[in-house]
Amino acid sequence: MKYNFDNVPDRRGTFSFKWDTLEEEFPDNPDVIPMWVADTDFPCPREIVSSIAERAQHPIYAYSTLNPDSSRFVADWQMKRNNWKIDPSWITYSAGVVPAINRTVLAFTEKNDGVIIQPPVYYPFKNTIVSDGRTLLENNLIYDGEKWVIDYEGLEELASRDDAKLLIFCNPHNPVGRVYTEEELRKVGEICLKHNVMIFSDEIHSDLIYAGHKHIPIASLSEEIGNITLTAMAPSKTFNIAGLQISTIITSNDAMRKRFDNADAVFFIPNLFAAVALEAAYSNEGCADYVDELMEYLWENYRLLEEGLRQHAPKIKCHRPEATYLIWIDCRELQMSEEELWKFFVQEAGVGIEMGNAFGELSEGFIRMNIGCTRAIMQECVSRIGKAYKEKGL
Repeated sequence: MKYNFDNVPDRRGTFSFKWDTLEEEFPDNPDVIPMWVADTDFPCPREIVSSIAERAQHPIYAYSTLNPDSSRFVADWQMKRNNWKIDPSWITYSAGVVPAINRTVLAFTEKNDGVIIQPPVYYPFKNTIVSDGRTLLENNLIYDGEKWVIDYEGLEELASRDDAKLLIFCNPHNPVGRVYTEEELRKVGEICLKHNVMIFSDEIHSDLIYAGHKHIPIASLSEEIGNITLTAMAPSKTFNIAGLQISTIITSNDAMRKRFDNADAVFFIPNLFAAVALEAAYSNEGCADYVDELMEYLWENYRLLEEGLRQHAPKIKCHRPEATYLIWIDCRELQMSEEELWKFFVQEAGVGIEMGNAFGELSEGFIRMNIGCTRAIMQECVSRIGKAYKEKGL
């Protein structure tokens, strides 16, 4: 392998939100292993590092713009990774996917309009809808005993409402780790077409796909579905550059793209180093190799976690991911309250996690864990949980 994911620099003292806020986030035990924030501990590809370092030698860091070829690089990446043929002119940019969601809600809906989400799901979806004065419509996913699936009957019922204007879709899904199949995606697209509901598709984890699964952008299914969809992607999760804050927003619908771009009073000016990093990420073969090797490493981390829990904490069960380094874990057999669950993981095991109820009211008893760490840290995490489990007599 070209990349050694076991050899990482210490992030402490770098103003890392994940590592330098432990006393604030986990006051009961600031010595926790932080397995919560959705970034990894891995250095980004050397091609990105060298490109930023080269640009940093120029001593002026003023207002910047993107390389005119950047959209072509994005389009080439999508063709190679997802077999999605897009025109570079379909692409615009945002400081991130969450700001893009907020802009979309403001641009394409009015006060009290209905916006559909599918919990358990990334909590900024709900927060944006509520804070912008829209009506929250929840189409809860269903766990069928093997995987989380979409409640199409419920989605159709919500989409048919007169006030329903927008679906904020998540694929690959955070936190349950699904990569939806073509059949599943077509059902969603057809329901939205039938009821004139626009789709904002958060596909930020679309590069982080495990073997045996394939990401299909919902907008790629047909011209009609593409024409009602804004697709959000980014290099941030893929290459661990979230701190640079840039995402790509893709749509074949010129009117929608212009409306999105004009929705904010503040004109988007990309972070200088984000522009450099995006170009490097999508134009270098070495970065594609990085992603492939990263996914192999993450899968071994997952196997270590799954097997460790099976042996040493069998009432704690992983939902096997199809994508992402964020693992959805079922702790309901422990029969603990949310407060007791937090105490077990944070105070007793010393593992900092994200509580499931943040992702929806029906997610109590679940936690989300980030496995984007070295094998040694993953092993220590499993060991701590097993030890706490044994000491508690579970």
